[in-house]
Formats: sequence, C-alpha cells, structure tokens
Amino acid sequence: MTTLRAAALVFVGGAVGGTLRLLIGQAIPADAGHVPWAIVAINLVGSAVLGFVVARGQARVTWRLFPLIGPGLLGGFTTFSSLAALTWATDVSASTGLIVLAATMIGCVLAAAGGWALGWIEAEREIAVEQT
Repeated sequence: MTTLRAAALVFVGGAVGGTLRLLIGQAIPADAGHVPWAIVAINLVGSAVLGFVVARGQARVTWRLFPLIGPGLLGGFTTFSSLAALTWATDVSASTGLIVLAATMIGCVLAAAGGWALGWIEAEREIAVEQT
C-alpha cells in the first residue's frame, strides 16, 4: 500500500470517527455532571473496538483496511486530549480530574484487552468452523 493511499484511508476514517464522536457527545446531556462522561464512554468503547479489530487483523485479515479503521475511524472517534482538556477546563477539583484521567486510562487499557480477547476468540471460532 502506498503512503498516499494509507493517508487517504486515515483521512476518511478520521472524518467519520470524529463525526461519530461529535454526535455521541451531543446525545449525552452536558448537565450529566461535571465529569465529561460522553468522552469517557467514547474512549472506553473506542479502545475495546480497537482491541477487537487488532486481534481479528492479527488472526485472520490482511491489514489493508487497518489505516481506515485503526488510526482513522477509531483515532478520530477516541479523544484522550479532549478528555484531559475538558477535565481541567470544567469546575471539577484537581483530585477529581486526576482520578477521572487515571480511571479512564486504566479502563481503556482493560477495554482494549477485553476487545482483543473477544476478537481473538471470534477469529479462532471462525477458523475452526472453516476447517470442519
């Protein structure tokens, strides 16, 4: 794959992912508290899906569309920099902000690991079905 094709896939995926993030962010009411719950949820879901996609890609699929799905769609969808900025820009205390950041980081690593495990299990199941 050429660099230009990969960049185009990332661009298209990023546009879709960023739009999804915006729509979901608007669907969760801003008065849901001082913690930016929409961004926390987006990062958890995006991390789990990325783990799933990577595991499936490692087990079964060629990586031709990975720039579209990984750094593109899911890179545009997740937003750790926005979480940090919103956490510090809202009126939460510094200790609450740190707790939200740390919990989100830990949660996202666990979500990615869970997604990876599910993706790997699914790929192995498909391989077993094909071999029978």
